[in-house]
Amino acid sequence: MNEEQRTILLVEDTRTNALAVERQLRKAGWGVLHAQTGEEAIRMVCDEGAEIDLILMDIELGSGMDGSQTAREILKRKELPVVFLSSYTEAEVLERIEKIASYGYVAKNSGGAVLDASIKMAFRLHEAN
Repeated sequence: MNEEQRTILLVEDTRTNALAVERQLRKAGWGVLHAQTGEEAIRMVCDEGAEIDLILMDIELGSGMDGSQTAREILKRKELPVVFLSSYTEAEVLERIEKIASYGYVAKNSGGAVLDASIKMAFRLHEAN
């Protein structure tokens, strides 16, 4: 399967951030679905059976479940690559995601090229396992 056929679920609670990241992803040729909350992401992946190839997960999702909790719940039921996306770089935040079988972490201000390279690497690692 080539990158153009793959769909990424972007889990981001801030609409302006979601639009900016979605624009970067589409420009790189990815299909994009968006969930605004952890609960919505779980429904889309686990209950509705949406065709999703990778999850790009914000760590802080406002009220409700955070990104690390959401990823844990999804990974209990589905084997999907998860890449965390956040503006937070504090050790405490990063410690929360270290215990989750993810395929990396990208800072939100990294830019489109870094984000695209991180996604491609996550797919390669996932396929190698």
